Amino acid sequence: MLGAGALLLVGCGPPDEPEVDAATVWGEQLRVSQAALEAYPPNALRSAADSRVKQLESLAGATGTAPTATPSLEAALNAERRALQAHVAAVGELSDRASRELLATLIAGTAEAVSALRAELDEPPIVDSFPGQRNRP
Repeated sequence: MLGAGALLLVGCGPPDEPEVDAATVWGEQLRVSQAALEAYPPNALRSAADSRVKQLESLAGATGTAPTATPSLEAALNAERRALQAHVAAVGELSDRASRELLATLIAGTAEAVSALRAELDEPPIVDSFPGQRNRP
């Protein structure tokens, strides 16, 4: 009887969390960063987006497809917002120190790009307290 109770307890508890494939997460980060880069018209802001893509391309196993976009400041702003959301979401998926450090760098650079693009478009630099997150109070 005691053995049956122990087996029952082993089956209880939180379900195992699915293992995260880091290459898939980095591939998504590369994809959204490439989309942002391709959305930029030729200007000074484009070089920072190119730098972020190069950081991600250097990761082993990170793959992405080069998206096509009609370059404009508005397209770049929307693409950078999507990239920022993806970078913030990846923090919850990757827990190792090196990944978190790179994600922090990507988040800071992408948030800076969003602010710079908003300024170029004569919009306020930041409109909420939680950049990269939607529906936050």
